[in-house]
Amino acid sequence: MKKILGGLLLLSILFTSCSSDENDDNSSVSATVNGAEWKPTKINSVTLIKIAGSGQRFDINIQDGSQMLMLACESEFTTNDAMPLKEYNFYEDVEDTEGNEWIPNDALFVNAYLIDGNTYTEHIPVVGKMTITAMDPKKKTVSGTFSFKAEKDDALQTKIITPKVFEVKNGVFTNLSYTVLSE
Repeated sequence: MKKILGGLLLLSILFTSCSSDENDDNSSVSATVNGAEWKPTKINSVTLIKIAGSGQRFDINIQDGSQMLMLACESEFTTNDAMPLKEYNFYEDVEDTEGNEWIPNDALFVNAYLIDGNTYTEHIPVVGKMTITAMDPKKKTVSGTFSFKAEKDDALQTKIITPKVFEVKNGVFTNLSYTVLSE
């Protein structure tokens, strides 16, 4: 999981400069963030990163003027430039029903606050899921849903008051164009 988080944060920095304010007419992203409707104003990056011999990771990095959401999931390597259509999950330290095995995590969710040109991540994810419902490797488009909950770890800034719990519900992404990268 640390590999996903480190890669996700690195990619968010690298691809923020490669962002696009323009979306295809058929593409959209929306969610409910802490009870309020939310739509990003910028899609920073949507990428499928193929790591030969070890798997692949799919990342979505979106933002508005005050916050950024980074969504990621991973799977085994595929040869068709697409992720398997399924639900990807994140659980913080959850054991299975027998109490002796860890439930595998194959997703990660990060929210960050954008304040005066700086990015602050004050919440740690607790639970979340992203479901990829459609992915067209020829057109390089993806659709799906997402939701997650994160709890405040520490205040890293004093300009705004951030909530103790950050919750995203009803997240939907439709026909987002993605780029395939190989490592």
